[in-house]
Amino acid sequence: SSVIIGAKRPDQLADNIAATEIRLSEEELKQLDAVSALPREYPGWMLERQGEYRRNQLAQQ
Repeated sequence: SSVIIGAKRPDQLADNIAATEIRLSEEELKQLDAVSALPREYPGWMLERQGEYRRNQLAQQ
């Protein structure tokens, strides 16, 4: 991905550049990952669901 800085005034540019110095904690990154996660796509979710029965059988052995 890339970032496009759109600034019309020097103070906007300074704010945008300063934002590159922000460091997020591990917990903040996890929260962002959780709220921005995309829905799982077909066929991945279907294959996992189909194999669930067999995985449960193997876990019980």
